[in-house]
Amino acid sequence: MTGTDTNIGKTFIACIIAKVLKEQGIDVGVMKPFATSHRRYSSTYASEDTWRLSGAAQVIDPDDLINPYFYQIGTAPLLAATMSGRPIPDLGFAVKKLRTLSRQHEFIVVEGIGGVMVPISMKKTILDFAKMIEFPVIIVASPKLGTINHTLLTFHACRSRKIQVYAIIINKYPEKPSKTQEAILPLLSALTGVKKAIEIPQIRNSNVLKKVEKLIAKDLLDF
Repeated sequence: MTGTDTNIGKTFIACIIAKVLKEQGIDVGVMKPFATSHRRYSSTYASEDTWRLSGAAQVIDPDDLINPYFYQIGTAPLLAATMSGRPIPDLGFAVKKLRTLSRQHEFIVVEGIGGVMVPISMKKTILDFAKMIEFPVIIVASPKLGTINHTLLTFHACRSRKIQVYAIIINKYPEKPSKTQEAILPLLSALTGVKKAIEIPQIRNSNVLKKVEKLIAKDLLDF
């Protein structure tokens, strides 16, 4: 799970995917290998995102397995590590943690941090991690101005490394979209060839949330 920006809704979408899979009887695990924040979330979970993901999947895997790298500075992992004087993340170590989780669950939902070019070390980015694990990627974007450019940049970055883009999601789609917003997703699907392209509305109440869960189950996960 990657995005065209930070705070784009990756965790929200990842949680719904995990919840839907769990409801289908699938043993789903979750992982957010790299996380940063201005503060630790709780004594059990360093990141609020891992708390949300674990709750959605109903797992009790230890936090240091789900989230091996957490820095208490809200920025890219490389910069957070440098600023805090802590070791820079080792992608190989994060992959080992993922392999451990993969042996414990039949399906894994992995959420990245920010976008694909977020630096993890001086030479490695989230894109390198995605290539190492060879999971298909879901791109979460928004209906705001600039999203076509940002989504295509993300898509072509993945394609340059021969990483499959499984789906494109426009999150927080307005109830009354403009004609321009209505045209975004069909254009992105045509330009990229990605067939699974869906719009997720803004969540205003539990009824809308239920509709979103059904949409993701049917149009994204084929249930």
